[in-house]
This record gives sequence, structure tokens and C-alpha cells, in this order.
Amino acid sequence: MSMIRIRQLLAATATLAVTVTLAACGSSNSSSTTPSAAAPASTGAATTGTSAATTAAPPKTETVRIALDYSPNVDYLGIYTAIERGFFAREGIDPKIIPYANTPAEPLIKAGKTDLAISYPPDVIINRAQGLKYRAVGALVAHNTTALAVLASSKYTSLAQLNGTLYGGFGIASDPPIISAILKSAGVAKPSFKQVVLNTDVITALSKNRIQYTAVFGGIDDVTAGLQGVKLRTFPYRDALGAAGDYPNAVYVASDDEIANRGPILRRALTALAEGYEYSVAHPAEAEQLLIRDNETALSKSTEIVQRTGDATVRQFLDPQGHWGPLTDEDFSGLTRILVGGGVVKGTAPAPSDLYTNALLPNAG
Repeated sequence: MSMIRIRQLLAATATLAVTVTLAACGSSNSSSTTPSAAAPASTGAATTGTSAATTAAPPKTETVRIALDYSPNVDYLGIYTAIERGFFAREGIDPKIIPYANTPAEPLIKAGKTDLAISYPPDVIINRAQGLKYRAVGALVAHNTTALAVLASSKYTSLAQLNGTLYGGFGIASDPPIISAILKSAGVAKPSFKQVVLNTDVITALSKNRIQYTAVFGGIDDVTAGLQGVKLRTFPYRDALGAAGDYPNAVYVASDDEIANRGPILRRALTALAEGYEYSVAHPAEAEQLLIRDNETALSKSTEIVQRTGDATVRQFLDPQGHWGPLTDEDFSGLTRILVGGGVVKGTAPAPSDLYTNALLPNAG
């Protein structure tokens, strides 16, 4: 599955009287809503510049189901901004938000229970090789924000020192080969990867010295740890692995059949999402408040953590050209070699071109 393996650390924020990871079904908004009266959609369109405002009648309204990969958090700023600013409505899309309920993207895609879902590039490679006909259609973030993390007070100051120590994770198939590759990049000839599958959040496990290191998402998990008074030392994947480690750590995915049969509709939905994410970058405070307002049950007591993590995360949404969503062969090619070398790809490794498409993005040619 995708990022839940790391985000379980957010459960510890309950000690801060915040509930960002509680109530996975607590969203008060399961479908599209009307734009905020204080924030007319036309203003958002002029600001983001993803598509020009038009006086033409909107296209026929079509429903697009979007499955979330966890409980409400700042990765979804673009979704709720697109709802509240009217970007979906202008594209003639009625978004049906499927709250996270312990089911990852892949079973939902396979069963036809969603049109778009959020997944993790290693999972796309592994599952495509096993026969699931789906692919990434947009990068939620432009780069990989994942890092290995240790306590700042620990003796571990280099990646090589982590060899043979205990990693705390959640049994994700891609973790051993990726982390072994990271250790090799640090000069470890024969990496020794030892893992314990946690039944608690990773920050608690780290702070109580039950594990020596784990993986975190920059801008979310490190910020959350800081709010708990836990300081981390991090080693970003992309620093260790270069291009092979710089895959976006979250992607929107759709089935090949959905792309073939409803491509123009998905393009409209992704256009609205692009506007939502681009607007969030330009107006993070407003986007954060929209996220909280539309997920009041889960986030009403989490204002500080949403603001802190939102401010840190919005920087990651856009590529250097200021666009949201584009993917490249390099996002998958080096990663595929790592996973194949680690023995977790069963069957024929898919070509990068089979793992993604940019054709549905608003900035596609």
C-alpha cells in the first residue's frame, strides 16, 4: 500500500491535542460543494492561470470518484481547494471523495470502485508487473520528500552507521531494496537490513529507543515530530540515490480502461486538481483553512499542525516550471532497477512508459 506505513507516526499528535490522523471517515464533505462566497471561483482562476476564465457554458457535469490514501492531511490541499474555489464545478466535474478505510488504491482500482486514487510509485511498479493495468496520471508532489530519520541526539550521523541496526516500518515490500540501495550508496558493500513491523507510531518507537531509524516524509512527519518536542536527523532518499531516489512519493493513479474510456473527463478532473494545487501554493493559509473547514471532525483541533505542515508541504507541489503533475521516465527507471535487483518485482518489469502518462494533464501538449 502507499504512505500509511509512515504516517502512522502522526497518531502521536494526540498528545498535542491535535487529531490530524484520527477519524479517517470524518470528512464532512463527501462530494463537491459550492464555492465559498468569500472566494469566488473566477478569482482563483485568474490567480492560478491553469486555464483561462471563459463565459462559455460549463461542460456536462460528470462524476469522478477520488479515493484518498489516508485520513485528512495537507496532501489534500489541492483537492479541497478545487472543491471550494469552484475549479471542479467550472470543469463540469462532481468529485465524490472516498474517505480512507484501510483499503489501498490498488484493490479499489482493480474492483472499479474509484476513478482516481493516490498511490506510491514503488507500488505502481510492483502491481503493474503483477498484471494490474493502471498507471500514474499526475504527481501529487514534484519530488521525493522521503528521508531516513534518526533521533538528533543519537550517535548515528551517517547512513553507513545504520547498517545492521533496527529499522521500524510497516512491512512494505519496497522498503528493504530501497533502503539497502541507500546503504550501498553510503559505501556499505553488503547491506544488512533488519526490520521490525511496528504496531505504534514511528516517533514513539524512536523516542523510546525501540528502533534506531525509520522513514519519514519531509514537511509532514518531521514537522509533527518537532511539535512533539522530538528532534530528528534526516537523510533524504534523493540525496543518497540521486535520480533513482527522486521519484514523487505520491501519485494519482487511474486504470488503463478508465483512461481509455473516460480520458477527456479525467483530464477535466486533473485540470481542476492542478488549479487546486497551484492555488494552494499561492495561497497556503486560505487552502489550509478550506481543508480544516471541509474536514472539521478530523481537523478542528489541529489548526497548528495543518498550518505548519501545510506551509512546509506546498513548496513540494509544483515542478520548477510552476506546473503541477508532470512525470518523467526518470521518476520510474532507476527505482525499477532497484526493485528488480531487490527481487520484489514479480514478472516482467514494466517499461517507464507503461507506468505513467502526462496526456491528461492541463499542460500536456
